[in-house]
Amino acid sequence: MSASSLCSVPAAAASEAQEEALLAHHGRTFHFAARFLPGELRPSFVTLYAFFRTLDDLVDERRPEEEPRAIAEELRAWRAWFLADRQGTAPREPLGSRLTQVVERYGVPGTLFLDFLEGLHWDLWPREFASFSRLRAYCYRVAGTVGLALAHVLGATSGGALAAAEGLGIAMQLTNILRDVGGDLRKGRLYLPLEDLARFGLSRSHLLQLLDTGQGPDAAFRDLMRYEVTRTHLCYAQSLPGVWLLPPDRRLPILLAGRLYRRILHAIEQHDYDVLRARAHTTLTEKLREAMLALTLDRLWRRGEQLGAFGLEVSLEDEP
Repeated sequence: MSASSLCSVPAAAASEAQEEALLAHHGRTFHFAARFLPGELRPSFVTLYAFFRTLDDLVDERRPEEEPRAIAEELRAWRAWFLADRQGTAPREPLGSRLTQVVERYGVPGTLFLDFLEGLHWDLWPREFASFSRLRAYCYRVAGTVGLALAHVLGATSGGALAAAEGLGIAMQLTNILRDVGGDLRKGRLYLPLEDLARFGLSRSHLLQLLDTGQGPDAAFRDLMRYEVTRTHLCYAQSLPGVWLLPPDRRLPILLAGRLYRRILHAIEQHDYDVLRARAHTTLTEKLREAMLALTLDRLWRRGEQLGAFGLEVSLEDEP
């Protein structure tokens, strides 16, 4: 073994440990769900999460004095690296090298990363979304792409599986937006569609007034949030069944992650839609309960597949 190879082993181990720590600290729901991934897939999952999270934090968690132009330069550097088919040194190493291994091993399309970077550019300068269709396009870029990339790693590349993966990513991003309304307003951001605000007689200035006075949501804001939460529930209802298109040993963590994120919507409802003064989250008890439910559903589905494999036929007839 060469000296360079000997040096690369501890460096790779350190990078993997950093990525794991990033997932544990920032992605608590995904960290909990990833425990149920097959061992050989977990490092690739963690590397993908590290890439998406690192760049998302670069944009979303920047310091007030930090110039957006400096961050835009790094995003352009990443874009150039992907357009060059990941030749040369990535803007951040060894993250780029580890990501290349995942992309090449599982055939993750490079266009997904380019779309993701475009979504981050949208976030650099606060903008508003006139319609839900525009908001959905943004959610695809910053989260649907993540779902699609993960689907390739999980070996689910049929049309139905990819559509479900994109939809689940969008549903999760909508959930983040709904629980972070107050925090985003404090940062000068508003993601709720303007057409929806107008439908309920609301405006940005009214939301800021509710926030600044600390009075929490009024009746109109609750009606708006009820509408947004209901639509997001529908997104989960349309995408979560796609979990069963995954290989059997890879369904449980995605089912669990989806159910845990949907549980955040229930927490918003239980707190009477007050996302101005508090951030909804799931408790450890809820995580454990959802894990048991997801495990039960997974076992029942597998049992049904096994029975179907034996050609079991059931007929319902009137007894004599």
